[in-house]
Order: sequence, then C-alpha cells, then structure tokens
Amino acid sequence: MKKLFLNIIVFAALLFAAQNADAKGWGKCPASIRELVDKSDRITRGDSSVGVMSMKIYKRGTTSISMKVWSKGRDKFLAKVRRPSRLRGMATLKSGDNLWNYLPRADRVVKLGSSNMGNSWMGSHFTNDDLVKETDIRKHYTCKKHKKEGKYMVVEAVPRPNAPVVWGKVVFKIRASDAMPIETKYYNERGKLDRTLSFSKIKKMGGRKVPSMMVMQPADSPSERTVVTYNNLRFNVSIPNRTFTLQGLKR
Repeated sequence: MKKLFLNIIVFAALLFAAQNADAKGWGKCPASIRELVDKSDRITRGDSSVGVMSMKIYKRGTTSISMKVWSKGRDKFLAKVRRPSRLRGMATLKSGDNLWNYLPRADRVVKLGSSNMGNSWMGSHFTNDDLVKETDIRKHYTCKKHKKEGKYMVVEAVPRPNAPVVWGKVVFKIRASDAMPIETKYYNERGKLDRTLSFSKIKKMGGRKVPSMMVMQPADSPSERTVVTYNNLRFNVSIPNRTFTLQGLKR
C-alpha cells in the first residue's frame, strides 16, 4: 500500500511538471506564440457555423460550385452543393474520423476509406484528408521557431513524434495585432513546399472579422488553384445533431 501511494505521488508530480512546462511554452517558442496560432485558427470557426460559399477550381478550365456548409467544433462538417444543377444535391459529411459522400443521381451514400483520403475533394486542390484530419495544431505540432516580419509573425511548426499528420513542416504567417491568418505553407517530409493557402478580403461576417477568401495554390502547378469565397457566414448558431447524420446527408 505504501509503495502504491508513493507511485501515485510520483505520477502526480510528473503530470504537474508536464502541464506546468506546457503552460510555459510551446516547443522552442513561448506560450504567447501558441496562443497567437490558436487564436488565428479559431478566427474562421466558432463553436458552430453556417454559411454559403462558392468554390472556383482552375484546372484546364474553370469549374464553379456553390455550397451551403454547416460545422460544429472540429469533428462535424456538412457541405451540400446548390449549383451547378448537374451537381445539385451532392454532399459530403464528416463525423469524427469518418467521411461520406452522397451521390443524388444514384441515390447512393459512399463511405470513403483510407485509400481515398488523398483524393481531391469535389475536384478541388483540397483533399478528403484535409476534411477528415483537420489538424489540431496544439495537439499534433510543436513550435520550432518564430520571427517577427514587420506587422506579421511567422511561425514554423513541426509534427510531434508519431503525430497522425502528412506534413513535415507547416509555416504560418499571422498578423500580430489581431491574429488574422495571412498565409499557411505546407511542406512535405523532404522539406519541399507542396502548397500554399492564402487568406484575403477581410470583412465582417457573423459579428466578427474574417478572411472571406481562401486560395489553395499547389507549388508544382502554378497555373492551377482553388478559390473559396464565403458569401455569408454565421457563428455560434444552434444546429441540431441530426444534421450531421447519414439522414441529414441525404435530406
């Protein structure tokens, strides 16, 4: 019994030390940098959100898609195509680590397996994996270095050991005054730039200032890109849980 009590005391001391160390910093950067990155990440999300967005895909021509989107936390997301008419009713549902597509013409729900995660989402430069493994920067990455560039803070983050991520490095450019995201660069495991996500056209939506446009640019195809524009966006709205079900996917 005495040995068990001592083990509990030691474990509690180690846990407290780990938590205290985490509170003091984020990898090689101070806690203030982690807070800046976290605030920047949360600017375009609330506890929940509902919006309408348009997506233009530039690949050997232009494809335009209009969608209504719902989200709750990091784990639930639903997108339904409104236009063009030939795609109307197509939908994608994310619930936890699971992802389904609904094909209205065949009235068929398809669950995507691990072999499909690297495939393009809706034909864009975003992948299914981007939706399923929406990275929690605080959990999956640690800060390697940071530097001030004028009014911006540039933060380089690398994966924690055994983190379930595909990027070897992610570099954030954030406006220091209000944590507005400006640009995120994604590098592969060999340190080569793979793609760049840019944020622009900051406007007030749903009671907060947000970047209303995002552009995903692949590094190896400079003539291609995907442009996402939020036409309207509301935050912290009440969304029934049934919205994020297979029935809600088809409804």
